[in-house]
Amino acid sequence: MGKKLRKKKKKNRNKKQNQPREINEISNQIENLVLEETNDDFISRLRDDILCQILSLVPFRCAVQTSLLSTRWRYVWRKAIELQGTIEDVPRVITSLLDPFDKLSCHRRIRLHFRQGSILSTIKDKEELHLNFCADGQETFSHFDWSLELNPQIPISDLSSCIKVLHLKSVNKLTRETVSSVVSKFQLLESLQISECKGLQSLYIEAGSRFRSLVILECLQLNDVYVFAYNLKELVFQGQLPWFWLKYSPHLECVILDFRYGPGYNPFACENLLSLLLAVKNVKTLTISGWLFKVSISKWLSSAGAIWERKDVLFNNLKELRWIDSSMENHSIATLVSVLRLCPSLEKLVINVDPASYCSPSKGECSFWKEYSNRVANTATLDHLNMVKLKGFLGQEDEILLAERLVEVASVELIHVK
Repeated sequence: MGKKLRKKKKKNRNKKQNQPREINEISNQIENLVLEETNDDFISRLRDDILCQILSLVPFRCAVQTSLLSTRWRYVWRKAIELQGTIEDVPRVITSLLDPFDKLSCHRRIRLHFRQGSILSTIKDKEELHLNFCADGQETFSHFDWSLELNPQIPISDLSSCIKVLHLKSVNKLTRETVSSVVSKFQLLESLQISECKGLQSLYIEAGSRFRSLVILECLQLNDVYVFAYNLKELVFQGQLPWFWLKYSPHLECVILDFRYGPGYNPFACENLLSLLLAVKNVKTLTISGWLFKVSISKWLSSAGAIWERKDVLFNNLKELRWIDSSMENHSIATLVSVLRLCPSLEKLVINVDPASYCSPSKGECSFWKEYSNRVANTATLDHLNMVKLKGFLGQEDEILLAERLVEVASVELIHVK
């Protein structure tokens, strides 16, 4: 028994001694293979910036194929590659970003230069795509209309099915059709942001059941917006007040209507504003420009009859109101208090005083909404309001006046003006 045990221990010692020798042999073989590959491939040993420059000189279709050559080229391809091509190459650029050849990378960028400008395409986390267009700096931006169909019921490829979040920046008349063609392939799209599209005058969006969020920022020539999205939950708009048609979005929860640049059309039409207010009256969180409610009574006369009769411009579900105003003078405070009376479930109020925001020319003490709230409001006080937060500069007298007026709609001990 003892001899067998000694033989077994000796055998294990020999085995352990042989293991480092085997590992060293394998390591040497790997090093030799790497050395052979390095000696044969001089280009792969060049610096990243030189390789990127090489890619920029190669035709686009050939440049994309380099990602299949080796791990080294894949690493370079993940950087912000600069390519030359035409506007017709844009779809292929986006397809290359969505190509799942690299399972480790979660952030890739390609800039494609074409005759009239360039596009920077960025993919993040496999589901979020950013397309940022840039003109050549000398183009005069032409006015254009834009129609987008989201979540189309058509067969889709594996590459396009992954995109759920899309950001479009600086799309113009020249690139509009190309972008529309690309977007039409994203059947699972849930969120869309459109920003800084110079020359865009009319925007028509029709979305399917998966679409949840729409953000429109700084499209300052935009005059008309049509949105058809039944399951829309979030709407954000920053810019001039356009003609805004929001057709039947009963699931809206969060809305930001930041019309800081004033009305985008003349004469001002209260019918359009009334339609928009009715479309967002059931939201839980609302950010809105205060000047909308300071329009003089004379401009509301054509809509007054319908409003008095309906008596349904009430924000019964509103929990949080963010109020943007250029000042908090007496007439502004009176308007705010009138609107607060239409929000019986309000819990949080944030007042953002921004002097750069549009100031309504009407400064009369008596406003349409003051008269309306006096007739329609179901409650005199806001029993659920527990926070009032003030942002921006406000003079001491105006701050005292604001606190005094807020007492009219809420308990003193519940008001905290900061």
